[in-house]
Amino acid sequence: MSLQLKFSQDNCGTWSVHGLSSEPESNLPSLAASIDFARKACDAAPATLELFVDGMYIVIQQKSGWSRPLFASEADVTPQTAVASDV
Repeated sequence: MSLQLKFSQDNCGTWSVHGLSSEPESNLPSLAASIDFARKACDAAPATLELFVDGMYIVIQQKSGWSRPLFASEADVTPQTAVASDV
């Protein structure tokens, strides 16, 4: 059986995870922290993740082990270089 987990940002900017227990886990500092918390709390069991981010609705299926990465680390992000032409 797959879990159904919902992640949403609260009015004060923290994040909540719904679906792990009868009460949501609240006051998580970031989306990444809330996903890490959920993965550990359910021992990376198969889950459907629903994210509500700035009005966008995202659904992600995670198989057992949650091997699908959701974020790039800062080391993986290369800065964009602006090219200006003064012709």
